[in-house]
Amino acid sequence: GGGSCLGKCAYVFKLIFKEIKDNIFIYILSIIYLSVCVMNKIFAKRTLNKIGNYSFVTSETHN
Repeated sequence: GGGSCLGKCAYVFKLIFKEIKDNIFIYILSIIYLSVCVMNKIFAKRTLNKIGNYSFVTSETHN
């Protein structure tokens, strides 16, 4: 009854864990990539404004 269900759950978890262990590097890479994208979106406006102001000033002085 209950024991076989528990065994089945453990088996499924083992399979999932094996999959994750096999692909852990891909998961980590995608997580890093996603967080970098999010960070870029968050800081893009501020950075672009800073770069825009800076390049505007430098182009003004050069011209």
